[in-house]
This record gives sequence, C-alpha cells and structure tokens, in this order.
Amino acid sequence: MYELTIERDFSAAHQMRGYPGACARMHGHNYCVKLTIEGDQLDDTGILMDFAELKRIVDAILEELDHRCLNDLPPFNEVNPSSENLARYIYRRAADRITGHVRLVRVEVAESPTSSVTYREE
Repeated sequence: MYELTIERDFSAAHQMRGYPGACARMHGHNYCVKLTIEGDQLDDTGILMDFAELKRIVDAILEELDHRCLNDLPPFNEVNPSSENLARYIYRRAADRITGHVRLVRVEVAESPTSSVTYREE
C-alpha cells in the first residue's frame, strides 16, 4: 500500500461564536492543509497519482476559502469555522473529486505550527 501526501496553505479570518475567550473575536490564521491518499496500484509510469493533479483538486477547494472571512461562507455561516469543521469540510469536498484506484485517507488542518487537527472517515 502506498500513501501520498501533499501540503498546501491558505489564509483566512474567522471568529468562534459562543467561545468563552479571545477566539470569539475576529482573527486570522495562515492555515496549513495536508491531504493524504492511499492505494496499491501504480499507473504505467510508476506513480499512485500525479502530485500536480492532487494539488489542483485541493487548490480549487482552498481558493474558495483563501483571504475570506470563513464565517460568511456556507457551511460556516451556520457551524463554527473551527479547525475540526474545516478539516471535515475539506475532506468531504476533496473525497467527491478524488476518483479511481485511490482513496482519501485523511486531511490535517494546522492553524499554527504547533496546533493541528486530523479528520478521516472510516
């Protein structure tokens, strides 16, 4: 079994509704997103999936979030734009676009170099 991971980033603002601290105020993050796929079949050139193709898929999703206030965007206008909810959102959007002989394993979202969350579906 092979695993392939890419790392992308974007910047966005958000505020955590109902949070009992400073994060209830508007603030921003330079998010780092890692996405991992897996599979056991390589193509004729010996690769699981072209890194460039996977980056295009993820970049299209992140472009909608980049330099935006996440609270203004569905579904974050109804659910808090926490790193947990953001990771699930990116996972599900990416899973719909990744097809063929590979499977999306996990999405990790870091809001700082020392704080991240990982989302996966079993």
